[in-house]
Amino acid sequence: MDTELKDKEFIEKIKSLSFHITPDKERLPLGSGSRGRFIDSKETGGMSILVPSFGALEKEEVDYVVEEAIYQEKERVKTAEPRLTKVALQNVITETMKAPAGKRKKTLEQITKEGMR
Repeated sequence: MDTELKDKEFIEKIKSLSFHITPDKERLPLGSGSRGRFIDSKETGGMSILVPSFGALEKEEVDYVVEEAIYQEKERVKTAEPRLTKVALQNVITETMKAPAGKRKKTLEQITKEGMR
């Protein structure tokens, strides 16, 4: 009976201990570096950017590649010339909206007739 009591005390002590088990890091296919990064199009102003690493690159290397990719995308968007059709439609809409509310249809028809000539 004495050993049974000691066993119960021992089990209660073990239950009262708080264990903090740290999970192992997830194994990446090529190493233990960064997973990579995805940059949304809102941040770049153009297309989205994905820099996959799969553990082959460290976080600082991924950040460097992302920084350069964002710079290149912003330059690409900045130097892109607006299309002529888009500019023409913007001008037509602007002129139509300047006209009084009752005369917008007439103004639009007038602009489109002039453009057809």
